[in-house]
Amino acid sequence: MAELAGTSLRAVRHYHDIGLLEEPGRRSNGYKQYGVSHLVRLLRIKRLTALGFSLSQIADMRDGPDSDPDPRDLRALDDELAATIERLQHVRSDVGALMRRTAASELPQARSGRRTGRPPTAMVEEAFAAVPPTLDLAIDAN
Repeated sequence: MAELAGTSLRAVRHYHDIGLLEEPGRRSNGYKQYGVSHLVRLLRIKRLTALGFSLSQIADMRDGPDSDPDPRDLRALDDELAATIERLQHVRSDVGALMRRTAASELPQARSGRRTGRPPTAMVEEAFAAVPPTLDLAIDAN
């Protein structure tokens, strides 16, 4: 079943241990007998964790084939993701500034200027003109 759901046997065992996935009955040979409902539940757990929900949040959600997460939970997750994106954009901007400073300091000052006739800072500005300063993401707010 783990293979069908695209997850590991270890994850399935963990979900059993924490009560997130019901233990199936066993066959006469001792093997677990999973049903379609187990697979559906496992796929739901996988989908919700991929969206960013914690296992404890998933455990608190209503369960059923057509049940979706509470809209308040989705809004909270969306707010958390927006904050993470904003933080990462600031980090990326800082890294870009460091890259530009490092590149400018690594240019051999005298040789660069003499060979091209242009100051080294102009060469660095041209080199980084094509690099976008921030990550441009389109997010659907609906």
